[in-house]
Amino acid sequence: MNQTFYEYMMRFHDPEGRDPMTRLANVMHKDIAFPKHSDDFDEISSYLESSPDYGRLLVVFDDAWSNYQFEF
Repeated sequence: MNQTFYEYMMRFHDPEGRDPMTRLANVMHKDIAFPKHSDDFDEISSYLESSPDYGRLLVVFDDAWSNYQFEF
């Protein structure tokens, strides 16, 4: 069974971490409205683009999504 993008990203969650993937995972972890059960690029991308919390992390999302697609 494939993981959702949220589940994939939670492997990078670390409150003390400062690398880009960890920063994105940490923001996602705190975001109660994040579409946690989705594996749809358009849905997740639209959500991130509409939220000010992710503005500087959108480039990181592109890399994270590529890695997610490669692994799953």
